[in-house]
Amino acid sequence: MKFSTIISAACALAILTASLAAQSKPVFEESFESGKLDPAVWDQRVTGTATAAVEAVDGAHGKYALHIHYPDMAARSYAFVVATHLPDSVKTHFFGRAYVKITPGLGTTHNPLIFAGEPGWPISKFDEIGAYRGDWMPSYQENKSAAGQGRGEVTYRSDTPPPFDKWFLLEWEFNDAPATITVWIDGQTLSDTMNGEKVDMVKFTWPKGSATDTALVGGFKEFGFGARVWGAPPQGFDVYYDDIAIGTERIGPAK
Repeated sequence: MKFSTIISAACALAILTASLAAQSKPVFEESFESGKLDPAVWDQRVTGTATAAVEAVDGAHGKYALHIHYPDMAARSYAFVVATHLPDSVKTHFFGRAYVKITPGLGTTHNPLIFAGEPGWPISKFDEIGAYRGDWMPSYQENKSAAGQGRGEVTYRSDTPPPFDKWFLLEWEFNDAPATITVWIDGQTLSDTMNGEKVDMVKFTWPKGSATDTALVGGFKEFGFGARVWGAPPQGFDVYYDDIAIGTERIGPAK
């Protein structure tokens, strides 16, 4: 093989490698190592007695993490931080990653944790990862509907609880074309019996019973995470988030 051919092949390989690396790079990342939330990036949506703050946290990937605190018997409360300027590259489909720690006490009703959808949460259309009766529950939430459709939700109630009192890796794929959610816990797909069916990926149509499974959200314009409880949990709890990232391909663990 000629030397020029070897050089050309090496250059092509280098270009391909760089291209693959660029494809897997997150389009949005937050490590919280600045010790505070940048108001140019994050909108804080807090109601009632729940709180959200960046704090020094033992066991986090760095020194700091986001701490969501839910007091005992907190009613009509939520605390979320929301990134409101997502790039067009994730408008219809994206992957996410976050390191999460949840203390025992998570309410037994519907408990939203992570969402992405059109602007204006909670009065909006969005995909969500939450919990119900202490188990995982991915869902599509229609809290802002066109005339004649009405509000509602499509939920998948699993039989698996989140790991409690330990840091774990939460990954997800949100797709709006067609509308689906896939969840991974510590690298393993949340393959579970949901709504009486064994599934790896949950699918949505709206209105319920229709065949419409595309553009339900209408574009992922904002992304938020925190905690909300429908009701008043007798025991308070805490949720911690660290090393959050979203991208056009599955991101995997932080390096």
